[in-house]
Amino acid sequence: MDLFKFLRKQKTDSFEELLKKAATNQYYRGEFEKRILTENLVVLTNNKFEDEGFIKLRADTQISIYTYADKRIPVFTSPARITDKGIFKGNKQYFQAKGADIFELLKGANLILNPYSDYGKEFSAEEIQNLLNGNPGSLRQITYEKTTPIQIGQPAIYPTEIIKDLIDLFSKKTEVKAAYLGWFHDPATADPPHYIFAFETTGEWRTLTNEAGFIAQHHLGNDQIVDFLQINGKGSLESYFIKETKPFYTKL
Repeated sequence: MDLFKFLRKQKTDSFEELLKKAATNQYYRGEFEKRILTENLVVLTNNKFEDEGFIKLRADTQISIYTYADKRIPVFTSPARITDKGIFKGNKQYFQAKGADIFELLKGANLILNPYSDYGKEFSAEEIQNLLNGNPGSLRQITYEKTTPIQIGQPAIYPTEIIKDLIDLFSKKTEVKAAYLGWFHDPATADPPHYIFAFETTGEWRTLTNEAGFIAQHHLGNDQIVDFLQINGKGSLESYFIKETKPFYTKL
């Protein structure tokens, strides 16, 4: 079964089922990051209206968001997750909105999804901004429009686990022809030296790099970055990979 069918099938999962799968399998993380923007999320409030439960917001409704002492804000995939394991004992008034709207409302804060459940996720303010920008994780695309004095070579530490998972991903994608690894540094930026992956593909570039980015992010630390380069015959940087390296993956 190819990856396209694999991801298409998972869309039938409930969002909570998808969260559980994404916590244990990187192939579900791309779909999870897409779905969280369109699914309803639940946010607790400090308000004490007459009845506990759902608050229907109006234009003049004043809302105080429930926040932990460390400034993180809990959010939930459903009202039922608030009472998981009987940990939360406070006021249970809440409102619901699409994930994208919640992220916009709470922009700049660090969020924790389903904090009392077996499966959840923390979102830093930077991660939330990246999601809203359509640029999840530390993924980015680099473009050099003029001659730039960069340094490129091979890494001293081979990223075995990243390579293994990328090969598994590419083997399910007929559009990926080859993939290369490099170690990249641009002295003109504040970025430290880091891995760079170059792909030959006939497919949609953003989709591929999103999926590859989730895999790389799973294995890298929070302060590490990774770059992706499309080999399309239009850039000088790609000549290094084609002429001086061997691909770690080629389509059979």
